[in-house]
Amino acid sequence: MHMSDFPTLQNLFSAYFHQDWSLEHDSADAVVDSWREGEDAEYIARARDELDRLLARDLDDAALGAAVRALGSEYDPTRDTARGDGGWRDWLVSVKQRLLA
Repeated sequence: MHMSDFPTLQNLFSAYFHQDWSLEHDSADAVVDSWREGEDAEYIARARDELDRLLARDLDDAALGAAVRALGSEYDPTRDTARGDGGWRDWLVSVKQRLLA
């Protein structure tokens, strides 16, 4: 997988889910909302398309996590006690849903 296949997600994950994201936002959902509010509809649609393409790959949860980390994310939904026991796929689906709002 080439990270250049997902430039919009790379922007979201590297610029917003950096190592200090939790100092700037109360939750991962708040990070996604902040990103969405600062972008135009076309860019958000590209992010949803890239999420669809990433989720359509036959990757297990660990491989999805590795892909998201490679795109620059310092957030790990499997360690976020506020999210329950959802994994990477569940979190990426929830991100996509938030981008529909």
